[in-house]
Amino acid sequence: MKPKVQALFVMGMLCMPLAGNAADTNQAPATSEPAAAPAQPVVPAAGRVTRAEFTSEVKNLEPLDSLMALSNDKTHIAYFTEIQDMAGQTIIHRWEYNGKVMAEVPFKVGAARWRVYSTKTLDPSWVGEWKASVVDSTGSSLSVNTFTYAKAHQVNSEPATSTSSTPTQ
Repeated sequence: MKPKVQALFVMGMLCMPLAGNAADTNQAPATSEPAAAPAQPVVPAAGRVTRAEFTSEVKNLEPLDSLMALSNDKTHIAYFTEIQDMAGQTIIHRWEYNGKVMAEVPFKVGAARWRVYSTKTLDPSWVGEWKASVVDSTGSSLSVNTFTYAKAHQVNSEPATSTSSTPTQ
């Protein structure tokens, strides 16, 4: 009789139990002791967002400028982030407008220091406040940034010296 091998599929990875061997047909005798508590889910390692900003363009994995406002005669914006101490984990750039999620862009963090960006093409009618968040695999926001998308005559879209960033560790 073949032994049963139970596996767990977590975040796109197949996890096999560490104890036991699929080829081992010897089973421990049944006992009247209560079963051990189920294993707790893996909690992502603490990491942080060291930089997060909107920019008109990214070159060589660096933002060219920092935007807090954009006029609707321009339809392209990028969200740049630098992540620390989250190698092997997945983060998401979540773009929101008027309380609605407009896009979610997942990234696999490949090293202890990882720089990524996502871009959004905006419809000129989508004026108002936009929000982009860095979200970890548990759904927690690590950083939240906002920018204003306004009618061309209402905003000066010159680069800003700083951006609205709220790390939420």
